[in-house]
Amino acid sequence: MTAWMAQATGVRPDEPASEGARGSNFCPNCRTCGCPGARYCLQCRYEFATGRLPRPPALVPLRRPATQWEAHVDADDDYARACHPDGVHRQPGLRTQIVLLHANTIVIGRMAGSDGPDQRINLLTLTGDPGVSKVHAILRKGSDGAYRLLDRGSLNGTHLNSHTARIARERPIPLRDGDRIFVGAWSRLTIRRIAH
Repeated sequence: MTAWMAQATGVRPDEPASEGARGSNFCPNCRTCGCPGARYCLQCRYEFATGRLPRPPALVPLRRPATQWEAHVDADDDYARACHPDGVHRQPGLRTQIVLLHANTIVIGRMAGSDGPDQRINLLTLTGDPGVSKVHAILRKGSDGAYRLLDRGSLNGTHLNSHTARIARERPIPLRDGDRIFVGAWSRLTIRRIAH
């Protein structure tokens, strides 16, 4: 408070605000000069009508959504015709099945059982595909939470987003949302990323 304010109001700068000062143009909380008729102090936001200071908003920590991956497994007739023009016939009525990817290592092939820590996608059961190798391909989760596709030297090869171009053996390829993996005679796995 300046000296001229103190003389005008009769309040000294080091004195706490009194009832008389509250009725004046001074804030009883921070003792700054305010505007007559204002609802709150422009300095400290003290509300004159209620006598309260506003509370700062509670900070809510930002949570990064958990990322989950899933594979939509079905048959692709265009892939079957491109790789096997002699006419490989699949069983009719195959519906898309969704497999939630939860393990760090996922084996794609035609194997039975689920022994060990690896998750297994048995395409012989899901699509009835006889052209899938026992251990056809592997999905490995990286430190970023995304999967990499690795062909294990399968007989018919592994194709990514193409019916004709095979991926190199034993070379991991990062997968993105919507990538399509073609294996065996007609099997297609579409990788989907979902956030919870």
